[in-house]
Amino acid sequence: MKPFVLAAALTLLAAPVLAASSTVEVSQAWSRPAPQGGNGAGYALITNTGPAADTLIAVSSPVAARIEIHESMVMGGQAMMHARPGGLAVPAGATVALKPGGWHMMLMGLKQPLKAGDHYPATLTFKKAGKVTVQFSVQATAPAN
Repeated sequence: MKPFVLAAALTLLAAPVLAASSTVEVSQAWSRPAPQGGNGAGYALITNTGPAADTLIAVSSPVAARIEIHESMVMGGQAMMHARPGGLAVPAGATVALKPGGWHMMLMGLKQPLKAGDHYPATLTFKKAGKVTVQFSVQATAPAN
């Protein structure tokens, strides 16, 4: 019985370390102005300071009916954008930039206009790190580094 109790205790002690194995920070979150009823885009820097890779799997916000993770690319000389339902990989120790012309969060069915100077919350859900809620600022251009 003692080995079982010891194993259970060690498992419980290890659980917080496993749960905290991926730490994600979101910074420079912003969107361009966009009209109510239309679509908008969200951009940010996502930094994984943990020792394991993680994946951004979902995004939600009260300002949009739904938000998809998209990638923009040029194929055959034509600019295209595609939803990536598998999410966005964020390697351990790396920063991934969501920016115009690349990866971004596509805000679909805006419930209110996004006006310059406004702010709105969004919750980014990661496979390992869980939910991270950030404030997006609405502005015409990307924040200065």
